[in-house]
Amino acid sequence: MKYYISIHDVMPNNLDSIEHIINKINKKYNVNKICLLVVPGLNWEKKQISILKKIQKNGIEIAAHGWIHKASNKKSLYHLIHSLFISKNAAEHLTKSQFSVLKLICQSHKWFIRNNFIEPTLYVPPAWALGNIKLSYLKKLPFNNYECTTGVYIKNKYRFLPLIGFEATSHFRAFFLRIFNFINFQLGKLLGIIRISIHPNDFNLYLADDIDQYLRKCKNFILLNELS
Repeated sequence: MKYYISIHDVMPNNLDSIEHIINKINKKYNVNKICLLVVPGLNWEKKQISILKKIQKNGIEIAAHGWIHKASNKKSLYHLIHSLFISKNAAEHLTKSQFSVLKLICQSHKWFIRNNFIEPTLYVPPAWALGNIKLSYLKKLPFNNYECTTGVYIKNKYRFLPLIGFEATSHFRAFFLRIFNFINFQLGKLLGIIRISIHPNDFNLYLADDIDQYLRKCKNFILLNELS
């Protein structure tokens, strides 16, 4: 069984918490491969950018995670349902046109290049929602790999990868996520791989004990760019 662990929503206001989570899961669970999903279009200070680049140089993958990680107020029925069960107000792509999504992805990539990061190869839309974009266009964009709710596109080839997460801000979301996680973990056993997503406040929310239970099972860690 292989495990891919990503830490989401890396922002200027939670960078200290992100560093704490990295140290915690490394020491307690011996997690030696991690991907940080960085939201570039926020008010990053030079010192914070330097910390991120140091983290990247120490072997932790940096991926692009949208632009501002916030959707506009104009929502379709699908988006409203998506917000209730998955994304709240984070699915940035779902209220944008195809052209705007393409522009956002390119803009996100340019931020990392402009700030002299090692060029990221992975793009993860907020809430894994790619939105209104033809999949054939992905190969024209600057990233090699794209993650979505059901799996990943690695060099334009789709691969289904089960996902579990713990961002339960209410009893209702905790109930839904426990069922979702159980089903997907069983699928992961069958396929030999599972994605585990951690958000900055998850260790303080309703499923904190669940994180511990799942991470204790993890041994063989990978990054998505290691998949063929």
